[in-house]
Amino acid sequence: MGIVSCVKVSDNSTNPEVVFKAVKKAMELASWEGHVKGKNIILKVNVMWDKLYPSCTTSPMVIEGVIRVLRSSNKFKDAKITIVDANTPSFSDVGRAFRTEGIEKMAQKYGIDCINLSKTEFETVYLKKFFVLSKLQISKVLLAADTIISIPVPKTHTYSTITGALKNQWGCIYDLRHNYHMVVHKAIADVNRYLKNKVTFAVVDALFGMEGKGPKNGTPKKLGYLFASHDLVSLDRILCQAIGVDYKEIGYVNYSSQAGVGSLNARLVGDSIPAFNFIFGLPSNISMGMEMRIRKMSPFLAKLCFSPTSPLLLVLRIIAKIYYDLWYAFLANKNVHKMMGTNFGKMWKSYLK
Repeated sequence: MGIVSCVKVSDNSTNPEVVFKAVKKAMELASWEGHVKGKNIILKVNVMWDKLYPSCTTSPMVIEGVIRVLRSSNKFKDAKITIVDANTPSFSDVGRAFRTEGIEKMAQKYGIDCINLSKTEFETVYLKKFFVLSKLQISKVLLAADTIISIPVPKTHTYSTITGALKNQWGCIYDLRHNYHMVVHKAIADVNRYLKNKVTFAVVDALFGMEGKGPKNGTPKKLGYLFASHDLVSLDRILCQAIGVDYKEIGYVNYSSQAGVGSLNARLVGDSIPAFNFIFGLPSNISMGMEMRIRKMSPFLAKLCFSPTSPLLLVLRIIAKIYYDLWYAFLANKNVHKMMGTNFGKMWKSYLK
């Protein structure tokens, strides 16, 4: 049985200390020190867009809160801590995202590096047991870690329905992970199966969440919660309930349970499970729709079209990049202004100065 903590974060202040205290409480309720080990700790965040759009990326306040908890422990005050994520197929650059979101500047205060996994060396690893992936390409930075703490944001997702603690490890494998979209739920389970002895704790940053056409240009919501657990399956089961979906309908949660990643028997501690009641949307751009139609039409055609050297793949990636840039330029401002006008948003602004 996995213990999952749920902590409501006060939104009556613009002082990040409010978030730091909530992170500390969430981690302590979930007995984090019993599950984090070693002197090389990776914080796997979600910074999938190099533009400021609250709910799309992990907030610097929550990341800093996790860092402060680690540094306050005698066991980890001298540990090497690194913040990481990888580029997306639509040419979103993680290095730029770390700067845009205020994460890099915050990390520098603690002497912590922010690393773009896509620019590191990858190693091919093999799975003895698997659903669909017999081998993976994983960054050597992750392979060298003693502990990986997953810090995702709750969102809707075109391919996997939702994102949470388990889905966040999707960014741990090589960039061209789009080729697994048709088997995404089993593939996510395989990635977590391989990393289960490293990803031993997670903190879900639900200050903001994304509904609608996630995971990038959906509609942001102010939520004001944190979740934490050593058991990512239990954590995502609770998160499903908060989002408003039946965990039995989220394939990767159930496949991950079958793979021994964690337990579906969750025990909640802290606050009651909130009701976020996310609204779900259809694929939001031409390239996504075209990709899925081609993949469903013919496996051979899909392999031809989406190989690393395929001209069509490059065209679709460029289309996605243009679409998201135009969408942000003309349609995102209202959402950004609304979220940054909240007290959590004002906290975030303090990291951008």
